Amino acid sequence: MRARAFGRGLTAAAALALLLAGCSGDPKPKQEDLSPTPEDGVLRVLAGSELQDMAPVLEEARKATGVTVQFAWTGSLDGADTVSSGKADGKYDAVWFPSDHYLRLDGTGRSKLVSETPVMVSPVAVGVRSGMLGELGWGDGSQVTWRQLGDAAASGRLTYGMADPSRSNSGFSALVAVASAFSGASAALTDADVAGAAPRLRQFFSGQKLTSGSSGWLAQAYQQAYRSGSGSRVGALVNYESVLLELNRTLPAEERLTVVRPVDGVVSADYPLSLLSSAGRPARDSFQRLTKYLLRPDVQQRISQTALRRPVTAEASPAAGLPADRRRELPFPGTKAVADGLLAAYQNELRRPSRTVYVLDTSGSMAGARLDALKRAMARLTGAEDTRAVRRFRNREEVTLISFASGTPEPPCPPTPTSGRIRRRC
Repeated sequence: MRARAFGRGLTAAAALALLLAGCSGDPKPKQEDLSPTPEDGVLRVLAGSELQDMAPVLEEARKATGVTVQFAWTGSLDGADTVSSGKADGKYDAVWFPSDHYLRLDGTGRSKLVSETPVMVSPVAVGVRSGMLGELGWGDGSQVTWRQLGDAAASGRLTYGMADPSRSNSGFSALVAVASAFSGASAALTDADVAGAAPRLRQFFSGQKLTSGSSGWLAQAYQQAYRSGSGSRVGALVNYESVLLELNRTLPAEERLTVVRPVDGVVSADYPLSLLSSAGRPARDSFQRLTKYLLRPDVQQRISQTALRRPVTAEASPAAGLPADRRRELPFPGTKAVADGLLAAYQNELRRPSRTVYVLDTSGSMAGARLDALKRAMARLTGAEDTRAVRRFRNREEVTLISFASGTPEPPCPPTPTSGRIRRRC
């Protein structure tokens, strides 16, 4: 599924194996063929899928610099895990995520980066359906705070979609922003700040009705709901400013979003193109040529016009529709432990509980290695190998296990967790 509403879900046995292997359940962009070994003039980049919109700029860069960028797509937090674990060494030359904040919280991950070049900027904002602003009493939306957004969500007047913070940087940045804003933190976010903000965070997330593993798929789900008149129709979308503005290009006038940049602060993505320490000399030379080109004022102007992101060089002006001013940056977690604790709190305590149905194939064709793999997959959902609460059963989650087979074998149900509720149907 591209995106889903909270409170329901359906996962087949085959999809379960993919989920545990790292898929989010969202369709992925087509992966490019990476060079197996370093090549002159080639930069192999592990990147966030939203950077597909940079294709025209990078084609111009190839002609100007002789550097060809080969992409492998991933979620930002999954990509950070890939780098920290060493799995990126030798396979990629650089990473290009919306932000390196989470990656740099890990000492091992931080040591894997030798150079970072911010290329463009886009804050995480809230796109509110323009017709709702008057109903909410928010005028033109220019003076709205995170607290007002939370109050509207708690009262049921505002529903919204937001990407999964355990997989997507836009979702994670939004989670950090509201935790910082509600706690009043003036320095690096701490566990105490998160605990103090928990009541307001629960109220805020009570309005979340739509989620997805990526900011791009979330935008498409919103667009499809309004085009078809079916699905989860929400009044707002939490996403990058650039994604919201791009979405407005395709929506009818009555459904367009007013981009609300909360006045109490935001968390922005600065899209750093980052060289990995394992990269060889040819890749390092390509990296230098490419980053120098991307920071040219004329190229920065082209990036802003193409991708609707703000330039990072003073000589370039933001594209039409992008404000020149920037909101205050809200403080980020000070340690990886605080960041992971915030993610776990979101999944287990703060967000609306979900209901998930697993349909397990226990037929004769699954005998042997397949059934063993299914049992291992279900066991892993207890969370023993998961630090970010991405691939595990969650507190308060209602899980239904349904087996189907030609006979009546015992289904491979996992042990009952200490919290949450599991229904077993055989």
